[in-house]
Amino acid sequence: MMRFITSKELYESNPEPVNWICKPWLAAEAITELDGKAKTAGKTTWALAMCRAILTGGEFLGEPTKQSAIVYLTEESRTSFRAAIDRAGIGESDDFHLLFWRETHQLQDRADLGTVWEQIIDNAVQYAENKGAAVLVVDTFAQFARLVGDRENIAGDVLSAMWPLQKARDAGLAVLVIRHERKEGGSIGDSGRGSSAMSGAMDIVLRLNRPNGKPSGNYRQLDAVSRFDDTPSELTIALSENGSGYKVLGNTATPALQETMSRILSELPESAEVALSVQELCDRTASTRTTIQLAISELEAGGFLEKVGEGKKGNPNRFFRNSAETLSPQHGGMAENP
Repeated sequence: MMRFITSKELYESNPEPVNWICKPWLAAEAITELDGKAKTAGKTTWALAMCRAILTGGEFLGEPTKQSAIVYLTEESRTSFRAAIDRAGIGESDDFHLLFWRETHQLQDRADLGTVWEQIIDNAVQYAENKGAAVLVVDTFAQFARLVGDRENIAGDVLSAMWPLQKARDAGLAVLVIRHERKEGGSIGDSGRGSSAMSGAMDIVLRLNRPNGKPSGNYRQLDAVSRFDDTPSELTIALSENGSGYKVLGNTATPALQETMSRILSELPESAEVALSVQELCDRTASTRTTIQLAISELEAGGFLEKVGEGKKGNPNRFFRNSAETLSPQHGGMAENP
């Protein structure tokens, strides 16, 4: 018999409004979807940077995490994923538990692919419970759920494939599901490849993309729709040179401003002795003084540059790049594999 409860009982059993594992992106008893273009958006890089923060109990994008073990299902090979976790700085960890897609091959010949998917998630949930893991990551959803052919476009099949994930959520896990974005893109909530019915069943939907769709560069636009008020609707972030993490550049930067920030970083020296003034940056980037000043404010807030000078006539502020936070444009093309 189904059990009904009062709102008072709900408050007593859930004293925290939201039990954030990684605020404001990943919560216990909630499912987060992360969408982005295959091989270019950096979905796996972003997910692994978050995993590293959770494993150590550190901050992610300036917000706190709760330290926990993680169960991660990956479609990648052992070789490519080893390289990915090396870049993320996770390395050898007894709390980062992996299931490679190839380990499920013996199940794929069954006629009922839905049963196979349910068994994979049931085993993952049980394993997470045994290891004290609060987080389950599925990278990618279509690969593990065996949504082959047109099944990814059929709302009924997609919603059926959601049931095992909802069971994992109801078991208390924070679930992150990664999906490839459709070729033609779309608005947040509709951009994931296949039926949009899946996004409608999510608690948080994130879309990670390069600003203006540019094929290179470190900057990413992170858009979100969420059932929770804490999740910002948009955020501009940048990948560090070694690929191990992201810094927040702001939630107000337009694509044009992001492009200016990228040009400033490419022009700035790494030495205070040859630091550049605002006027020099205007000349070198062909940008207005107002745009340069806005871009500098964003970069200063992110810790990407430093300044010298008194900021007055005869001794203006001059800027140079913070070498500890150097961004490397060429790294953006290798942000995700696949």
